[in-house]
Amino acid sequence: MNNLDLLLRDYEIQLDESRRLTYEADAAEVRRSEAAKIYLADRLAAQIGQLLVVHGLNSEIWRGTLKNIGLGWIQLESSAGNLIVPLVSLMWWEGGDNKSFTSAQEVSRKLTLGYVLRALAASQQTVSISHGGPDSPLTEGRITTVGADYCELFVQRIEAKEGTQRNEVRVIPFGAIAVLHTR
Repeated sequence: MNNLDLLLRDYEIQLDESRRLTYEADAAEVRRSEAAKIYLADRLAAQIGQLLVVHGLNSEIWRGTLKNIGLGWIQLESSAGNLIVPLVSLMWWEGGDNKSFTSAQEVSRKLTLGYVLRALAASQQTVSISHGGPDSPLTEGRITTVGADYCELFVQRIEAKEGTQRNEVRVIPFGAIAVLHTR
């Protein structure tokens, strides 16, 4: 093999390597571009039926199977019952399949948190609403009214001093709901 053959072979190798690097860079850019189009709801939609660990902005951690996803909320089925978690209360989640996504439009219900609360009001179920971290107040009662951005709970209180029961209606903005528990 003469010097010209070696030089041409070396040039072909360099050219092939340059093409490979360009192809890999292009593929990486396509992956980044495609990932930029995926919404959180799409990632969550692919996890329906999967066991997830969800950390809320209120420092609570919930474990459960993702059962439903709606417009701005998810439903986890846990050993403690059903949990409705507004997506705005979500700090992070893990579990399930970290590579998959599905269009949330295909699997999620088009129902907002307000519709979920109206269904619970109609069923007269007792619910617990966590407003913050483990030490923050918990509101328990039956949902009586659901507005555009708030709900009203019929709450029974036992007065410690007199031992008497007092009924009151508590108005809770949707933004103050970290998680809603149903049994």
